[in-house]
Amino acid sequence: CIGSNCSGTKNLTRDYYFKELYCSTLEQAELDISKQYNKEATSFQFDFLNDSLDKLPKGLIEAFEQNKPIIFFMNPPYATACNFGNKNKAEEGNDTIINGIMKENGMKRCSDNLYAQFLYRIMMIKEQYNLTDVHICLFSPTLFLTGSSFETFRNVFFKDFAYNVGVQFKASHFADVADSWGISFSIWKNGETAIKNNFNY
Repeated sequence: CIGSNCSGTKNLTRDYYFKELYCSTLEQAELDISKQYNKEATSFQFDFLNDSLDKLPKGLIEAFEQNKPIIFFMNPPYATACNFGNKNKAEEGNDTIINGIMKENGMKRCSDNLYAQFLYRIMMIKEQYNLTDVHICLFSPTLFLTGSSFETFRNVFFKDFAYNVGVQFKASHFADVADSWGISFSIWKNGETAIKNNFNY
């Protein structure tokens, strides 16, 4: 079962066919633009950082309940909540529900980071359903592996997920992005990361 949360216009999945694919994104317009891609998928609007899991499709809930192998395949926003490009953010406040939970659990220093919030929500889903075969395939900056503000986050994440493999490349490999910083693609699996300060990319 492949879950592409924050799927946007399905750039990560559209050139491939999947037996069981769930694509969610925040904006209905993105679903409309990408409706010709991955027609086999269950595509739906979902706010991964705020919505209740009750809003998920029945098939995905059943996959969780049956402890099916799950892959979260994602390229979440790299921005912090305070500069995320939502024009209503200023009115709503900068907090998501996941942001608040992370702050309550001692992760205030990194809780505004949106990709950290996505990872934390996955940890919550894994715990809620006692999932034993979860993988994360993640495009992100590498800051969460080394940054001092992520220390508390790493203490939790590395106990839930084991680092498998990764590659780093210039951000300009993505369209309309500067090449002055790097992006990583890393793969994680159920288990504990044994070596927590050294990642072979």
